[in-house]
Amino acid sequence: MIQIQKHTKQDKSKSQSQEFTTNRYSVLYTLKGQYQHVGCSSEEEAQYVLGTLMTDGNRIPIGIYDSKTDIFEWEIIGQYFHSQDLMSNPEERLQEALTVSKALRRRDSSWQPGVMERASFFA
Repeated sequence: MIQIQKHTKQDKSKSQSQEFTTNRYSVLYTLKGQYQHVGCSSEEEAQYVLGTLMTDGNRIPIGIYDSKTDIFEWEIIGQYFHSQDLMSNPEERLQEALTVSKALRRRDSSWQPGVMERASFFA
């Protein structure tokens, strides 16, 4: 027997609003040597923001952090940027990116998806 769920307009809008408030992904980048991030509710949105950062001459995109899986995906420019430090190994660079991403997320609990104008400095 196949069960069909009936979704009301209210249920749909409630699930959509939850989706936009979760900010599962953080797009990590640097601006003037400071780590910053943009919260995104979907992987597609995070990829779009990352692409936008790549065309910005002031921001250096580092990668995308997925808070649900606790995985950091390097952007090639960010990986190159981090590999310039000859004294650190790839595992240390990954741990740094994870630590920074988590710290920014903890600090910024009220950010909005896709808002790049709001600066988030890692101290």
